[in-house]
Amino acid sequence: MYHKITRKFHVINILLMIGAVAGLIYYDVHGGIFLKGMTSLWFVVIGAVNLLYGHKTGCKNNVYPRWIAAGLLFGMCADVLLQIEFLLGVAVFALGHLLYLVAFYAVNKPNKRDLCFVLPIVLVSLFLLLGTPFIQINDAMMRGILVGYALIISGMFGKVASNRSGKKGTFVGLALLGAAMFWFSDLMLAVSLFGKSSRLVWILCSYTYWPAQSILAYSMFHYITEQTTD
Repeated sequence: MYHKITRKFHVINILLMIGAVAGLIYYDVHGGIFLKGMTSLWFVVIGAVNLLYGHKTGCKNNVYPRWIAAGLLFGMCADVLLQIEFLLGVAVFALGHLLYLVAFYAVNKPNKRDLCFVLPIVLVSLFLLLGTPFIQINDAMMRGILVGYALIISGMFGKVASNRSGKKGTFVGLALLGAAMFWFSDLMLAVSLFGKSSRLVWILCSYTYWPAQSILAYSMFHYITEQTTD
């Protein structure tokens, strides 16, 4: 019975991932805040399906999927809020990243190895944000807000990279891929907003952001599967 449930939910995950990509392409062509919200709804649905999968399999260690699912929900809300009130959207996104960070620390507690990954990513992020001609932020308050945001997402990316170095498994590899794509998409968003925007920058931002969220949602499935088969 267990293997049938796993196969069933794996197929559902793959179909939803395909649907998420199709939804992204449709939004890219037509645009609009409604379609943006619907595009983001896909990764929330993937997360919800995997919470159900955890319930069906009786996964007892469900801290990681719960925090990831919460982060996905905040991400969807932030996507819509960015179109209405930019700073509020940034704040909600930052909270979503903190929820992801909690999920990654639930997998592995803080350790000295974390600094080896977090610190270099933080330095690279700050250099790209403040030390290159591609991003020019003239407002001091906005600069401070974005630096704080960069610290949070860099910490998230660095922590999951640290986790991957000490723990093998499909779920942590997917989490690392999702976090890396998320970090890159935010960099492209900064270039688009505070540098020279172009169609290429939009593609690089959008076609890494939404897949990144879907991949993080998909990592929940593999986490639960690995927990219930150990």
